[in-house]
Amino acid sequence: MLGVVGYLVNAAGIYLPGPIAMDGTKFSDLGYGWAASEAVPVAGALQVFAFVGALELAVWKQDDASFPGDFSASSIPVGWVGDYTEEEKLNKRAIELNQGRAAQMGMLALMVHDKLGNVEDFFPSS
Repeated sequence: MLGVVGYLVNAAGIYLPGPIAMDGTKFSDLGYGWAASEAVPVAGALQVFAFVGALELAVWKQDDASFPGDFSASSIPVGWVGDYTEEEKLNKRAIELNQGRAAQMGMLALMVHDKLGNVEDFFPSS
């Protein structure tokens, strides 16, 4: 879901301030979409890979006695905010799952249109 938002924000011309690399390359120099992902310096991509790997291996822990995706056993506190019945929790998990699926389809559509060269129809260059 954040990927779709990030793509749209960058396509609208909004970028993080400052440089992404020590050579002075700014975030705004990368563009958006496939071009931006291919323009990220190798060292930066490796840092992201290492950070996500560390989260997967050391921080996010699955609670084996619970439903898939329940990371309440993690070192970072996660869980339900509020007093929900089991039926309400099941409903909220289904809503989150469906929103995640919709975001995946949205990201896929953006990526396909980007590769086909049709994204400029929606986000004209300024």
